[in-house]
This record gives sequence, C-alpha cells and structure tokens, in this order.
Amino acid sequence: MEENDKIRRLIITSFYIVILFGLPLWWKTTEVYRAQLPFTEIEEWSNWEAFDLEFPTHFTIYVANVKPSTIKFANLSSNLENLITSRYNIDNSKEANNGTSQKSIRFPVKIKLADWNNWMNDLQDGNLEMGNLANKNGQYSFYILPRTKSNSDTKVLVGNQRQAIVEINQWDTNVIEKTISDLIISLFMPEQDAIRKSIIEPLSDSKVELDSMRTMKYSSQYQVTFSLMNGDPSNLLVNWDIEEAVNKYLGPFVNQISMISNLTVDSQIQHYARLTFEPNHKPDENYFFLTPELLPHFINAAEWNLASAVSSYPTLNFILYVPSKEQSPLHIQDSKGNIMENNAFLIPRWGGVIINNPDRSKGTHNFSFKELKSVMSIFITQLRGLLGVHDVWIEAKHTLGATFSIEFVIPPNTAVTMWEFDNLVRRRIAENIVTSITTLKSLSQLVTEIPNMVVLDHIQTEVFLALDNLSKSCKHLHNNQYDLALYHSKKAIELAESAFFDPTMVSMLYFPDEHKYAIYMPLFVPISVPLLVALQREVKSLKKK
Repeated sequence: MEENDKIRRLIITSFYIVILFGLPLWWKTTEVYRAQLPFTEIEEWSNWEAFDLEFPTHFTIYVANVKPSTIKFANLSSNLENLITSRYNIDNSKEANNGTSQKSIRFPVKIKLADWNNWMNDLQDGNLEMGNLANKNGQYSFYILPRTKSNSDTKVLVGNQRQAIVEINQWDTNVIEKTISDLIISLFMPEQDAIRKSIIEPLSDSKVELDSMRTMKYSSQYQVTFSLMNGDPSNLLVNWDIEEAVNKYLGPFVNQISMISNLTVDSQIQHYARLTFEPNHKPDENYFFLTPELLPHFINAAEWNLASAVSSYPTLNFILYVPSKEQSPLHIQDSKGNIMENNAFLIPRWGGVIINNPDRSKGTHNFSFKELKSVMSIFITQLRGLLGVHDVWIEAKHTLGATFSIEFVIPPNTAVTMWEFDNLVRRRIAENIVTSITTLKSLSQLVTEIPNMVVLDHIQTEVFLALDNLSKSCKHLHNNQYDLALYHSKKAIELAESAFFDPTMVSMLYFPDEHKYAIYMPLFVPISVPLLVALQREVKSLKKK
C-alpha cells in the first residue's frame, strides 16, 4: 500500500515538474520579438528638445563706388542685419502660443559689403543683369547704384539667378538701408511664414491653409500622366504630338525640379470619355458651360481609366478634354458668370483639366507641337502649384505694396527661377523634417500601445538611421548647406515611413495575449483539473498521517 502511494506521488510530481519547466519554455517560444527602439530620443525630437531649425541667408551687397560721396557704409552691414533680423522674428510669440519653442525656428541673416568699382562701365554696357552662377542656395547678391534718371522712383530688377539690381533714387545711407531691408523682407517673409505654418500646423490644431490643401504631399517621385480624352470619336478623331511637346516644354522644368522630386512622364489617349452629367446650355449664344459647382464632378472616375500601372508613386493627372459634338462648344464660367479665358481648372492634390473645342469640319484633329504650347503652359502652371512652387514675384509685390518699383525677369524655359527653386527647397526641408518626426512619434506610440506588435532588427536600424539623417539635415541647415540638408531630410522621411509601414509589424497586430489564452485554455483546463484534484487529495492524505 505504501509502495502504491509512493508511485502515485511520483507520477503527480512528475506532471508538475513538466508544467514547471514547460510553462516558461512555452511562454518564451510564443512571445513576440521586439527590438528596442530609441523611445527617449524620439520623444526629444517630437518635443523639439533635440534640435533647432535654422534657415540662414547670406547677402553680398555690391555698393557702387560713387565719387565724390559722403555716405558712410561702416555700420551699414550691422544695421541691416539687426533691422532684418528683428523684422524676421516679429512673429515668434505666435510660435510659442502654438506649443513650438521660440528657439525652434530661426532665420539668421549675414550681410557682407563689397565695393562695385566698375558700375559706370556696367551701366553703359547694359550689363545690369549679372548672373552670379557660383552662388548657391541661401547666398544672394544685390547690386546697389544711384538712379540715373532724375526725379524717378527707386527701381529694383530681380533676375532669374540669385541676384538683384537696385537703383536708388536718393543716394543716402538711410534710404539704402530702408530699401534693402524692405526688399529682403518682401522676398523672404512669405516663405518664412509658410515654413512656420508647415511646422506649427502638424503640432497643433491650427486651421489648415488653402495652399497646403492644394499642394501634393511630398514624395521623392511622382508619376505625371497626360491624357487626351475624346468625348465622342464617332464624330471626331483626335491625336496629339505630346512626346515632342513634353520634351521641349516640360523637360527643362523636370530636370530643374529633379533635385527635389523625380517626375516620370507618360501619356495616353482615351475615347468615349463621357461626362457623368449634362452641362448647362445657353441657347441664345448656343454654347454649353460648366459652373464652379459642377467642376468637382467633372472627372468620371468610374469609366475613365486614369490609374497608372507604371508606378506605385503618387500620380498627377493632366487632362486635355475634347467634348462630344452634342456638348460643343463647352466652356467654363467663373462665379460671376464670365467665361474663363484659359478654359481650365485645377483639382487640388490630383491634377488639372483643360477643355478644348477644336474644329470638327474635317472629322479629325491633331494637336500639333505648336498648338500644344499654350496647353503645356497651363499644365506647367498647374504642376507648379501642385508641387508647391510659389510665385515669388506675386508674394513679394503683395508684401511690399507700393514702396518702390520692382520687376522680375521672366524665367527661361525651365519655368522656375532660382528664387522659386530655393524657396521650394527650404520649405520641403522643413516639411520633410516635421513629417519624419511625426511618423517616428506615431511609430513609437503604436509600438508602446500594442505590446504584441513585432519589431524586427531591420526596423530598429531604419529608425536609428532616420534619426541620424534628421540630425545631419539640421546640422547642414545650420551650415547653410541646403543641398545636403534636403538630401538627408529625404532619406529621413523615406526611412521613417519604411519603418512605419513595414509589413512584418502588421502580421502580429491582431494577435494579443487574449488570443493566446483563448487558443490554449481548451487544452490546459481539462488537464489541470485532474492534477489539481489529485494534488488536493495528496495534501489531505499527508495531513491525516
């Protein structure tokens, strides 16, 4: 009898030994692997404790050596720096009210004076449009000379490159200081307001600006698709010389903007592109028209095949629409009932549309290279808006008011001046840095809130590399190296989004501990009940003895 009791206890003990060693092994083999992320460092970046953003600008001012002259330029440089800096940072209190440190966004100014000895010869030879091609982003040259025409206003000519010619009507130190400071403020203040908003808005509940709603979210590459849509090919067959037009008119712009985003261009022709609604008809003048209320419904997404199979990158669609004979001629009216001259409209964060009413008498129409010039001009204007290229001259004149006469040289076939390009680079750097920080913060919160989410080593590596690129981007900004700052900001956003959207993290997203219990309890409960009962009996038996 005692031998049987001993054997029974050994059997019960062996079961509990297996459970004692098996439970930790089971728990270890079923746990989710989680590489350690730098949560503290991400938190410092998201709280603006790890960095300050600086967007420095350096100005070299060539002052005409006028003889005889009583003007003292000894303090001109420091006076201009102090005056401009104080006006740049006048809105810092707004940043603090929105949760952004006053030290987070700065726009330091450095001004260097130089003598312009050959200004009379340059003036006589008509060489005022000087091109300092050696300058880089953040470095600009102003040429100051007295106005040759008496009793005339101060005149400013802003060139395609990074230079401006300023003809002062009163050769006086105070007038020069006021003119130069007003000019710099008018050229750069709108950009700085846009940078502040792009940084503050993602970190607060500020109202989103219309401009940010129009511009595409940043991507290192976009797919640009030009579509010729024919409403009814049974009455009119259409074709176009789009390849030649793209190479000639769009190519220089694509090359210029490639440093920020690469554009891949393709084209297509689609027939039977019917509208989903009937446009309004004006019988007395016998034409059809679209009102602003109808424009959002213009795109027939169900039947028009506008999805690009070439690329997974964001697509920008530009449509040249030829209406059917029953709906021709088709025009666009503005809110006041006037017909729009260009007969085109922009769809924010999507693309643009031009409606064309060609001659139908021959039954066919080919949009020639020459005819597409005006079409491509409108498309490029729409593309500029979608990519975030700001019209510097419009913003400058609006900021400046009527202080003095200012003219801008029309950009060459690139369709973007270096002032606009620099403006876009700096704003994209700020947006990329903020987006990268926001993405890393979201990743940190997600991993913290879901303890069963897989975090593999390569995700940890991408997060560390993203933070490193953020640090390098800010460092290059301080050193006025905008090209390198842009490169590292692009790398930072790519790495942050790659880590956030990694498919290995989603695989365990919906497998919490509760699911483990639901799976294993039907196995463990039937086994555990007899073992617990047997243990209870043995304890009672030992107590009795």
